Amino acid sequence: MVAYHSIWFGTALGAYNLRQKVKAMENVILPSLETQIVVDLLVKRLGPCTIFAFGYLNTITSVSGLLPTQLHSETTQHHFDILVLSAKAFPNGASNLANAIAEQSGKTITVSVLLHKVTDLATKQASQQWFFDQVFRYGERLSLDTTASPYLLNHRPTRNIEGDRIYWFKCVGVAQFHLNAATESEQLEVALCKIALLHTACEQIALGLLRVFLGYTPNEFGLKYLLQLCGSFTDLPSQLFHQQTPEAIQRYKMLCAPLGMLHHWTRLTAPEQDFDWLLDACEVFLKQANAIALIELERLEDTFNPLGVIQVFSFKHLET
Repeated sequence: MVAYHSIWFGTALGAYNLRQKVKAMENVILPSLETQIVVDLLVKRLGPCTIFAFGYLNTITSVSGLLPTQLHSETTQHHFDILVLSAKAFPNGASNLANAIAEQSGKTITVSVLLHKVTDLATKQASQQWFFDQVFRYGERLSLDTTASPYLLNHRPTRNIEGDRIYWFKCVGVAQFHLNAATESEQLEVALCKIALLHTACEQIALGLLRVFLGYTPNEFGLKYLLQLCGSFTDLPSQLFHQQTPEAIQRYKMLCAPLGMLHHWTRLTAPEQDFDWLLDACEVFLKQANAIALIELERLEDTFNPLGVIQVFSFKHLET
C-alpha cells in the first residue's frame, strides 16, 4: 500500500497561479537540511548568486505490506521552485543545475531552476517585470550576492493581461500548425521529423502556459525543461506524458530529443504506434492547456481592474 501526502498551493482546476504560490510561501517553513543542500550546490556551481524560493512541494510516500512481518517504510521527496540571479550568464545552466541536484540527493530533492543574469531585471516586458517583483516581495530569499544585488523597480509592475492573451493565442496557432503538419504527412520513413513537429508544438504550448500562469518567459527552451517548469502549476505534462512503462519512457525521450539531432541522425524511422501515441497526447495537451489557460486569463481579467491594479485577496495554504 502506498500513501502520498503533499503540501502545495492550488486551485480547484489543478492549476496554480504565481500569486497563490508566492503568497502561500509566507506560511511555509522550508526544510533546513534540504534547503542548504540546494543552496550549497548552486553557489558551488555558479559562484556568488542571489537565490529566492517561490514554491515548495513535500511528498511523503508510505509503503506498507499486508503481512505483519513486512516492514513499513516512508520516503520524503522535496521539490523547490527557485529563481537564481547571477552576475554571469550560464547557457543551459538551469537544466544542468536541476540534474546535478537530483543526482547528488539520490532524487530525493528536485528543483525547477529559473536562472537569470541580474541585468535581466531591466526587461521591458511588463509581465516579466511583474513576475520578478512578486518573487522578490513574497518569495523566501535563501542567498544574497551583495556584489550584484537584485533590485525592485521604483514602481509596482503590473501584468499585461492583453499582451499575455495575444501571446497565448500566438502559441496556440503555432502549435496547431505543427500538429496539423504532422497529422497530414503520410511519410512513415521520416517519423522522427514528424515527432520533431510535435516537439515544437509542445514547446509553444509550454511557453504559453508559463506566460499565462506565471507571467514568465524563460531564457532556456529545452522541451523537457519547459514541461518540468509547467509542472510547478499544472499536472498536465506528467499526466499526458507519463513515464510509468519502458515504452512511455522511450516515447518521452523521442519527443524531447533536441531538434538539432536531426542534423546528425541518418535513420529517421520510428514505430508508427509510437508516433500515433505521441500525436494523440500532444493533441490532448493542446486542448486541455487551452481550456485552463482561457479560464486563467479570464480570472486575471477579473482580478485586475482597468488600471492594472490587483484587487485584495486572502489566499489560504492548501493541503491535498
